[in-house]
Amino acid sequence: MVESRNGGIVSGKRRVNPQLVNKLFNSLSSETLPAPTPSNLGITDTWLKQNVPTPLEGAANQKALFQETFTDSKTVADLLPFAFKFAKWDDYPQLTVTIALKDGGQWICSSNSYYPFMLPWKVNRGGNEGTTYNADISRAIAALMPEGSLNRNRLSDEELKEWLSEAVMGHIKQQWDLLGVENRAPESFAELRRNFEVQHARINPYRSVDYGYVGREKGPHEENLLATLRQPSLPPNVEEDVALLFREGKIEGVSELSDRIGPYVSLALSVPWLNEYRAKHPEQKMYIRYVHNRSFSEKAMQNFTADMKQLGKESLADEVARVQDKVALVFLDYGSDWIILPDNRMILWRHYLPASFLKWTGADFTFKRCVDYNANNGGCVGAVVSADGTLQPQ
Repeated sequence: MVESRNGGIVSGKRRVNPQLVNKLFNSLSSETLPAPTPSNLGITDTWLKQNVPTPLEGAANQKALFQETFTDSKTVADLLPFAFKFAKWDDYPQLTVTIALKDGGQWICSSNSYYPFMLPWKVNRGGNEGTTYNADISRAIAALMPEGSLNRNRLSDEELKEWLSEAVMGHIKQQWDLLGVENRAPESFAELRRNFEVQHARINPYRSVDYGYVGREKGPHEENLLATLRQPSLPPNVEEDVALLFREGKIEGVSELSDRIGPYVSLALSVPWLNEYRAKHPEQKMYIRYVHNRSFSEKAMQNFTADMKQLGKESLADEVARVQDKVALVFLDYGSDWIILPDNRMILWRHYLPASFLKWTGADFTFKRCVDYNANNGGCVGAVVSADGTLQPQ
């Protein structure tokens, strides 16, 4: 408690500078800020330069990109509103300051916010109540609190620094990953860029239902370039999703990728009802899959076979196996995996929300847990759609 005693201002046995009390009164009396502003939060060009996080993993050009972005005041101003919009669980701070006035009135300032500086504050000045994003209040309260006081650390810019570092990294993630690929495979990545517009790209040893190591195989595991590509000839809502082996500083299959992926692109764009649906729903994305040397990889075939066996639809797996090198695997939204057969029939292999059901609903399909690579909100289906877009009995 901070109080006036014997002509001075004290907190317990600690003397308090009267100017600190005046700063709290002034901040509470100041005009309401309806939204946070960089200047009020203390974010200046000097502050940004002084608070670039170090050390930082990554190559020199990646670090330079991060530093350039972190110190760009315009980018930071664009990101800043999101520092006060995210959701958080298991964190319930609370702080209330009550000021007793000489005339018997009270001012009350409170917050239960987990955002930087515990903003916003609810301020009640003798019945006149409002909400403000004034960080001067936070700084003034912190200055009056003893070291180690509960929630005192929340009233400084430490959490803002942490949030901003993560926000900047998220903002530059695509460029950061592209630089990482360029650093590791400069020649083959340059060749890829001559033939494709590279939307996203990264190299890693991760695995999925149709690429990467199997089971608990011991490493080192294969590394792949995972990239989302576009060619000018593609419709605006269609992209190519590829996984190409990376070995000894080179991305394998880049030179022949345009020719090898061509037939699968043509097949994916040859289904009349699907083309009509996408034309009417331009927001519906379609990703044409290509792994190593074909659209439907060996690993995809193995997992599809296991899933169809569990569903009692082994005949579907046999049919796909006979034309495996000719079928196209497409993602209609990530989470909705379809196999397009050469005769334009389509098989819904897996579906997970929030992916679209296209012109159907979830009630039109029967789901069962897949053998492996499961996720929540869906499962394996094995439903067949005829070339004219009719869902066949399951």
